[in-house]
Amino acid sequence: MAELERSDVREVGLMPLLVERKLFKIGEGGFAVTLPKAWINYHRLKPGDTVEVVVDGDLIIRVKVKPEEKLI
Repeated sequence: MAELERSDVREVGLMPLLVERKLFKIGEGGFAVTLPKAWINYHRLKPGDTVEVVVDGDLIIRVKVKPEEKLI
């Protein structure tokens, strides 16, 4: 699975991807989790980009579309 994460999945068309992540503690009461590099590459994200977190029974993380990318 690690080799798959290192590839550029957009070019080979490999999505979805199933990986496990561990929570780690940050600060006094927060927790964090890392996102798979393959998912980041697939969506062409870079540091500073925004994702949406939807919590409704399940937890969904999706790319927040930038205003200039929205279709009119």
